[in-house]
Amino acid sequence: MCIRDSYGTSVDLSGPVVRTAAVAADTDTGGVRFSVRGLDPGTAYHYAVEVEGVLDLARLGRVRTFSSAPDSVTLAFASCARTGSNAEVFETIRRAGPDLFLMTGDLHYADIAENRLADYVQAYDTQLGRPAPQALYLSTPAVYMWDDHDYGPDDADRLTRSRPAALASYRSLGAHYPLALPGPDAPVAQAFSIGGVRVIVTDLRSGRDPSSAPDDESKSMMGTEQRAWFERELVQASRTHDAVVWVSSVPWIVGTESPGDSWGAYSAERSSLARLIAEQQIDNLVMVAGDAHMLAADDGSHNDYAGPGEPGFPVLQAAALDRPGSLKGGPSSQGTHPGAGQFGL
Repeated sequence: MCIRDSYGTSVDLSGPVVRTAAVAADTDTGGVRFSVRGLDPGTAYHYAVEVEGVLDLARLGRVRTFSSAPDSVTLAFASCARTGSNAEVFETIRRAGPDLFLMTGDLHYADIAENRLADYVQAYDTQLGRPAPQALYLSTPAVYMWDDHDYGPDDADRLTRSRPAALASYRSLGAHYPLALPGPDAPVAQAFSIGGVRVIVTDLRSGRDPSSAPDDESKSMMGTEQRAWFERELVQASRTHDAVVWVSSVPWIVGTESPGDSWGAYSAERSSLARLIAEQQIDNLVMVAGDAHMLAADDGSHNDYAGPGEPGFPVLQAAALDRPGSLKGGPSSQGTHPGAGQFGL
């Protein structure tokens, strides 16, 4: 089968176009990847997929490349969508016109517990084939990180039986940047720049210790390899970029809990990371988080895990796309607002 990607600057591809053959196809998942180089920064391009000489203009896509200048950047972020969701909130995000959409977890609620790759492929097909999310992803650059319900079963960690299939399907079908850690078994952490902003996306599921483990310095939500990479990346990015956005799929501002599904059950690691941020005098960091079905914003005043008198960093919470509202975590300086049809901008 011949599959090519055609792209150009004309809305209907009637003008000059470039055709790029698929550079990677996964026979296990049906995933196809194109690599396009030489695009101009800050420019709108339109694209369509061509199969056996037929160009699919019914699903014409649009993407605007990131500006190379450290100017204003608009990020949209949200999590927690029903399986098969076709909610209006996806269209609302699309109309907002962000430079990038961050899907911060629970793309669906399939809760796959067995190591069957076909189950994950089906879940992606179901979720991405619906008109509203498809329109968003065809028009807006996106990065996706999972949480528990789309990685495995409820409160899943590194021991879940479905972990190998989850990792394989994410690498083939998930919207992501080049992964930071080598090998097919590593967490799917990544980092990239957009203008003067460095975005650090951490995988808080596939390397996570069980939440029932004793909450001491050896208990980790990231795993040893990812945490070492994250600390290096964070310190360096804070020195070289105007702002750093840390994507966490679970709430940060939560009371100590054990077991639990948020950073509150990993409070020793949370305190250690907070102390690193304070000691390195990182003052251009903001966290965006998912999982909790609420909107919340804290200016850092309730983020005091580095110790008394140490500064905290802002934390922004946005969900749920269309799941029922709920409270999980807080307090926040700007309050907490549970509900559905919500996202952050």
